[in-house]
Amino acid sequence: MTTHTVSRRDFVVVLTATGGGLLLGCRVGDRSGAATAAAAAPPAGFAPNAFIRIGTDGRITLVMNQVEMGQGTYTSMPMLMAEELEVGLDQVQLEHAPPNDKLYANPLFGDQETGGSSSVRSFYEPLRRAGATARTMLVAAAAQTWDVDPASCRAHKGVVTHTPTGRTLTYGALAEKAAKLPVPPKRRPSCRCRKRSCSRIRKTSR
Repeated sequence: MTTHTVSRRDFVVVLTATGGGLLLGCRVGDRSGAATAAAAAPPAGFAPNAFIRIGTDGRITLVMNQVEMGQGTYTSMPMLMAEELEVGLDQVQLEHAPPNDKLYANPLFGDQETGGSSSVRSFYEPLRRAGATARTMLVAAAAQTWDVDPASCRAHKGVVTHTPTGRTLTYGALAEKAAKLPVPPKRRPSCRCRKRSCSRIRKTSR
């Protein structure tokens, strides 16, 4: 009979792989291939902060640092970001955040975990601010492209329009240019709340 020595770390990886619902605030270090790849991969296109990534193909990703356990975080948290970014919820895909307390810690707990009905309370302001910052930079990139005043441009559904002329550029087309702009000081969210219905999101894209 052949025996294999299983390290404590490998044992933790096996447990978390077979019972993913328990993976809250755990670290599995370099053994987690998905987390390692996400942490090591350079941001594609435009990534103005730790939560938002917009590819040159127009794909919009929310890097999700909270876990869905039936409480609706996979719907409520993308809504916060999407409203300020001026995109539809159907345009946003979710991707689990890599382990990183510096970027993704829940401020109520001081580490990266989900619990205590804290997801929306803790990330309402950060996610809305992240969306507002990204939108501002994308509008600025479009204004530079057209050599116009940013105030004459508006963003809606992932497209920036120059209102006087009707010219348009998608977020994907603006991603590379926006990525070269300096990140502005913290943008205050617009605090708009739009009454609309949407389908609940129950899983991430990755």
